[in-house]
Amino acid sequence: MAFGCKKPVTWYQVHGYREVAMNRSCGTYQTDVQGNQRQRLCADCEGRARKQYPQGWETYPGDRCAHGVYTGGMGYDYMCHICEGGG
Repeated sequence: MAFGCKKPVTWYQVHGYREVAMNRSCGTYQTDVQGNQRQRLCADCEGRARKQYPQGWETYPGDRCAHGVYTGGMGYDYMCHICEGGG
């Protein structure tokens, strides 16, 4: 299931000693000042994603398996040894 309804989303990041408001649309990706990329979601899409992926995520909903192991994202394709039958 894809997340991102394109509603306006505002999130805040700390830059030095101040908070900077960042404005994007729901479903777009944004890299913060620390270099971490994350899909930005509105409250409704974030709620749906948390229900579907209670294990959380790093970059986008679904990039961690049910065991909480990071398995996706930009770059290498990682595997969870428990999901793959090793554990």
